[in-house]
Amino acid sequence: MKKRIVGYDVIKTMAMFLVVMLHYAYYTKYYSSGLVGTAVTVLCVVCVPLFFMVNGALLLNRPMDEKKHYHKVFHIIVIVIIWKLIAAAFCVFIDGSHSASPMDLLRFVLGAKEFGDYLTGYFWFMHALVAVYLVLPLVKMAFDAENKTTLHIFTAVLFFFTVGKDTVRLVLQMVGTATHSELASIVDPLSELYIFGYYGYVLLYVVVGGMLGHYLQQRKKNDRVEDREDAGVYSLLSKISIRTACIIIFICYISLFLIQRYQHAADGSSLVVENGYWLLPTFIETVLIMLVLGQAKITGFWAHFFKVTGMNTFGVYMLHMAGLIGLSRLQNLSCFQFMGSLNNIAVTALNVLLCCCVFACCLAASVVLRKIPYINRLFAL
Repeated sequence: MKKRIVGYDVIKTMAMFLVVMLHYAYYTKYYSSGLVGTAVTVLCVVCVPLFFMVNGALLLNRPMDEKKHYHKVFHIIVIVIIWKLIAAAFCVFIDGSHSASPMDLLRFVLGAKEFGDYLTGYFWFMHALVAVYLVLPLVKMAFDAENKTTLHIFTAVLFFFTVGKDTVRLVLQMVGTATHSELASIVDPLSELYIFGYYGYVLLYVVVGGMLGHYLQQRKKNDRVEDREDAGVYSLLSKISIRTACIIIFICYISLFLIQRYQHAADGSSLVVENGYWLLPTFIETVLIMLVLGQAKITGFWAHFFKVTGMNTFGVYMLHMAGLIGLSRLQNLSCFQFMGSLNNIAVTALNVLLCCCVFACCLAASVVLRKIPYINRLFAL
């Protein structure tokens, strides 16, 4: 069995809870779309980047057998198709709020984000993961090369066309709003030069996660890195204290909150930061969270707890939407009607508690189902 890194399990647990919290905000009947509710959902903008960064740290810092790797990719695709069939059956036979055709099912299985009119867009994460896995051996070759120039240039290209371009686009949009002009589209033609398309930022987080994972490994071993090509980056990371990292994380969070408030005023968007996964504050915040929690030293009960939750994040991800839909149905009962009269702070606090309940139920179901022969294969990736 592969040795688990408790810090990575902490990150995966936090990221998974934030995923559930973000989706909860859109499925519950009672949620504050004001400042308090938005303050919670803006926290969730790092959830997906953290998942991909941890994947990069794990995948790029272990030996790769290409035959086994592509066997795993095929296994993931099969598992995802089975989960899509389960989700489709849930939508049709349990939810039943919309109609869906066999053609909708075929499109869904082949990669469509939605199953007819049903909101099944959360499968996009698995589409992105498969896309990254398909090119991972090429990335691994650059990552393992003694000369890191290719890896650094590749990372710079990814950064420029994702975090860089879209952050500049947001700034231009803000300036355009202030000057009553349209400036954001100036940088849009740059996408014509970019081969990785919509999921390019995902690959960026995987690659940077691999670099951070390597740094954390070297730091744990207390290896000297003065003679390495990336010694300068490692030296910079080593100078960032936990206190400094936490201050910068908070500043990034405030920046994202203000960006969301701008987007709300300009476009009417609520709760979520549009294109938040590939903005510079999100990138910096994700890197620093990975840096801080990746070094976590936890023992005893909590180490075991995070090991269990870390092992079951995939199961929670696949089950949480059914849990959220089930909770939204329960909220039709009279015992939940009092939530409509609560102030924003109280309803947000109660929502966080209910989200914890959904997370706990999905986690418990995943733990149990992982112990059942054959069925357990659907919960272990």
